[in-house]
Amino acid sequence: MALTVTIVGAGRVGLALGTNLVRLGHTVRYAVRSSREHRLPAGTESVPVSGASEDADLTILAVPLSAVGEMVQALRMPPGAIVVDATNPFGQHLPDGVPSAARLIESQAGDVRVVKAFNILGSEHMTDPGLPGGRKPLLPVAADDDLARAKVVGLARDMGFDAVEVGGLDNASVLEEVARFWGLLAFTGGRGRDVVLVAEQRS
Repeated sequence: MALTVTIVGAGRVGLALGTNLVRLGHTVRYAVRSSREHRLPAGTESVPVSGASEDADLTILAVPLSAVGEMVQALRMPPGAIVVDATNPFGQHLPDGVPSAARLIESQAGDVRVVKAFNILGSEHMTDPGLPGGRKPLLPVAADDDLARAKVVGLARDMGFDAVEVGGLDNASVLEEVARFWGLLAFTGGRGRDVVLVAEQRS
């Protein structure tokens, strides 16, 4: 079933995810702060942030964490809306007692269903995730709401990821540490942004 997806932010992650979603026949619109030109994927549109989530099937937050509070206020997400947190708190301080960016977003967004996903790999793998030999990038998905989590997992699998449910939103802090581990491999380890985590199992 085709979905209407609002992507907040037109950076590398947002553009890559949008390109993938459009390829699958979903309606994608980019919520941006200004009317300046954005190089958006073909078949998508740019809309103001204000009210951009009101009739969306899900909203993907793909902006720096420092911008999330402002964006969440403007989006006016209805109760029960599904919000996919693709952010990481790299170099940013979370408030005392807040364990993850996902929990911070939950506290700012009100009565919505927050899902943590798309945060442990580089944007280079998001437009066309397929890897040599038929392998797929690992994509853990965490959320307290079972239906929201399952919906994002199903969508991510359609997009070409090896998506797996990993429990509630308390596990978002672990996923954000996994993103730090990816960065350690990519930069300190010299593997570059093309490195990606894959789950292999012995037969």
